[in-house]
Amino acid sequence: MMRITTNGTLRMYKSNLMQTTGSLNSAMTKLMTQRNFNSYASSPAAATRAFKIHSSLNATRVQAANNETVKNKFDTAYQVLDIVGSDIADSMAKIPALEGLNGPNETNVNELGKVLRSGAEAIVQSMNSQYDSKFLFGGADTENPPFAIEEGDDGKSYITFRGVRIDDPNTLDDEYLDENGNPVPNPDGTGNYTNKEMLDKWNEETQFVDIGLGFKLDGNGDVVDSTAFDSALSGIDFIGYGVDDEGDPKNMASLMLRMAEIFERYDTESCEWGEEGDYAQAQELLNKMNDSRDNVIQKWSALSAESTFLNTNATQLETTFASLNTERSTIEDIDMIDTITELSWAQVCYSAALQVGTSVIPQSLMDYLK
Repeated sequence: MMRITTNGTLRMYKSNLMQTTGSLNSAMTKLMTQRNFNSYASSPAAATRAFKIHSSLNATRVQAANNETVKNKFDTAYQVLDIVGSDIADSMAKIPALEGLNGPNETNVNELGKVLRSGAEAIVQSMNSQYDSKFLFGGADTENPPFAIEEGDDGKSYITFRGVRIDDPNTLDDEYLDENGNPVPNPDGTGNYTNKEMLDKWNEETQFVDIGLGFKLDGNGDVVDSTAFDSALSGIDFIGYGVDDEGDPKNMASLMLRMAEIFERYDTESCEWGEEGDYAQAQELLNKMNDSRDNVIQKWSALSAESTFLNTNATQLETTFASLNTERSTIEDIDMIDTITELSWAQVCYSAALQVGTSVIPQSLMDYLK
């Protein structure tokens, strides 16, 4: 026969009371934090999975922010090219050029030349547009304005990209010199870069951004092209650069400057062109200017496709984030009905434990005196 002592009863009661109090506190904490667990030790398997999901959520959030930034950048570039390829190309290029060549009033040819020059300057200013304090069309260099108009010793105006003339047949094959006046060796061992080769190099620059395509590096530490988005926008790729076989520029702004120079030396008093062959050259430049404009429109259309892809990718990232967040909620977040029921039961058990204490704990002398 086992003998139950008073001290044993009290120890057992205290132990049960502590367990009941712990259950009540746990239920209250669970309801207040609305989490299934608050430490790794509470549920190691669930906590491990939740940690991985949080990591994926953070990565998706960053990728979505990157995608939004690039999308806004491309949308702004799209609007700029729309202005260059339509508004400026029509009102400040094609129309004044046609009026100067075919208009009935030949006394305003000089003024039309000024309009063409202003149009070329407007294109340069547009191609120096910024988004978020970064130059849109500088390629990998977004800190400095890429385009400028430079006056040559021959009296002609030339357009430069990062300080290199993109339309001067006399300097394209010259050795390129950096900002310190030093030549830049070509990695292929063929000597130093020429101005044309440097323009080609700038035109192929990349600026990869992680937008959720599985960002990955190859064995050399370079980004795998298919796993990232190239956000670099090289202005010379959109408006063109270099000269053709006849030595004429390939970009619309430079062609407008050449035509402006022809119009500006037109003699309005004698109604004669300043130099022999100016009229024929101006007609040829007009045809080339139309071709250059078509090239801008093609690039504009390609940029529209890139913007569409970014919009689609943004939707995909939102879907991924929502799915991950749903899975995280399933693991971490409580079921309110079950938790409230659990808290109510814990309160009942705690109240019952307190009531049991009145019959288990022996009364003291003071209790008898009452």
